[in-house]
Amino acid sequence: MLRNMMRSPLAPAFAGWAAMFTGLGLARFAFTPLLPALIEAGWFSPGGGAAQGAANLAGYLAGAAAAAPLARRVPVVVLLRLSMLAAGLSLLVCALHPGMLTGGALLFGIARFTAGAAGGLLMVLGPPAVLAAVPPNRHGMTSGLVFAGVGSGIAASAIVLPWLIAWGLPRAWIGLAVAALLLAALSAPLWPPTGAVPPQSRAAPGLGMLVAGYALNAIGIVPHMLLLSDFVARGLGAGIGAGAGAFVVYGVGAALGPLAGGIVADRLGFRRTLRIAVLVQAAAIAAPGMVAALPVAVGSGVLVGALTPGVPPLALGRAIELVGPDAARRTWARATIGYAACQGAAAWIAAAVFGWTGRYAPLFIAGALCALLSAVVLDRARGPDR
Repeated sequence: MLRNMMRSPLAPAFAGWAAMFTGLGLARFAFTPLLPALIEAGWFSPGGGAAQGAANLAGYLAGAAAAAPLARRVPVVVLLRLSMLAAGLSLLVCALHPGMLTGGALLFGIARFTAGAAGGLLMVLGPPAVLAAVPPNRHGMTSGLVFAGVGSGIAASAIVLPWLIAWGLPRAWIGLAVAALLLAALSAPLWPPTGAVPPQSRAAPGLGMLVAGYALNAIGIVPHMLLLSDFVARGLGAGIGAGAGAFVVYGVGAALGPLAGGIVADRLGFRRTLRIAVLVQAAAIAAPGMVAALPVAVGSGVLVGALTPGVPPLALGRAIELVGPDAARRTWARATIGYAACQGAAAWIAAAVFGWTGRYAPLFIAGALCALLSAVVLDRARGPDR
């Protein structure tokens, strides 16, 4: 069976999907549904839990920044395999109750930092490695399959973790670790050979606009990432169960969106598809700020969830159209760093504004305006289509 998988033309796409599922869906985003249980069980105070989330974000930024320099010294395939292994082991370390060990909280923080760093490395190096191994006319569908791993991991976490938590938090972390290590083992022989990351990108018209527009897009989705569940539960008075259901719906959309966008991009091209996607995203972000109703919030969650991991493969595909797959790797590293930095800063600002005002609508509207601005900037990334 493994030999058949290795011969399949979908083998690189599966490796990329597994990397996104593990490095982002599990190692990064599964912490969100676990956090309330960690606080309730006394593992962390609310402030301590937030600090662990910040450690993960810091690790993601560090991993994304280190990816290109490391890839000029270590084979990319080796880095990808080691990053997936590190992500799985970091989840295993998180199964240790921090109160049972001297320096347990620090060890937990190191594990969260490591998980974030692994996710950053996988995000920067994984998708370009996969796309370099497939024909250009299949870039859209392939990149969609790869980035669907992010949403698949979010959806799987949202669905499975409540059941695992009922068996105890250590078992929940162990369950995540086993899934991550299994995917690391299955995908290890499926990564395609890749060349070294070039030291600098070849200049291309509009490439800076692409990176800037992509970073702006990260700001626009922050209100939904932070507040969608709380908006449904408390803002609309639908209750905690409905709020948790909104997170599941968001994850299901995230699992399906990248593949749908990739299929469209193979037909229309990445520039046109990216423009359409971001405009739809802006409307979906604005919707709950304009109409406070549960069906609107659910529909908005599906669309924003679909386009949160749906925009990155379109941006990467556009970079490849502009400069080719080799030079696009360096560009993708810069874009990933900018995206993560803007999203992290926007999250802190949005949390402060919400704490001050207690109002949801202004943040949703502000997010939509940022998405519209990103659409304008992205559309200025013009150059020869390959």
